[in-house]
Amino acid sequence: AGESYVVTTGTGSGKSLCFFIPIINAVLAEKRAASTPRTRAIVIYPMNALANSQLEELKKFLGSDPSQRLVTFGRYTGQEPDEERQAMAANPPDILLTNFMMLELLMTRQNDTDKAVMRNAKGLRFLVLDELHTYRGRQGADVALLVRRVREALSDELICIGTSATMASEGSQMERNAVVGKVARRLFGTAIAGRNVI
Repeated sequence: AGESYVVTTGTGSGKSLCFFIPIINAVLAEKRAASTPRTRAIVIYPMNALANSQLEELKKFLGSDPSQRLVTFGRYTGQEPDEERQAMAANPPDILLTNFMMLELLMTRQNDTDKAVMRNAKGLRFLVLDELHTYRGRQGADVALLVRRVREALSDELICIGTSATMASEGSQMERNAVVGKVARRLFGTAIAGRNVI
């Protein structure tokens, strides 16, 4: 329906599939309609270890040979050699895995590679915050402002997706969903309907 949503469920229960499957489905549909290569989704992890883990999972599902993948992906966290970053600037991945600090740098640094990576994400369709519960206090405020800058620079029609193993543990399901929805609204700066907290 093109609406933002949040998924809360235990570790190892398939949170990543709850956003990767709809993203991959949308990427395949868009690539059939328009062949211009661009980054359609940015997935933000709080730690590089999680981005590295998901990179390996994507290789399992989408193939380890980049030339054979119908949906492309790349990691841009600061661990990559310069040649790899330049390759992503020249051939944008459909899905970009990063962390919030690197996305902040991509938005503000003025070198040609970083600027090209951001240009390639113009018209961004999906922005995912994994481990939503980690973004609180000052760090949460920083990430909330970053999300607003991403929306302003890259897309008016951004679908924001949040995932978390734990968010709220007291009250009825409806009350817990309301708490999660409120936190997600503050981080994403967009409406998250109660029915969209899953």
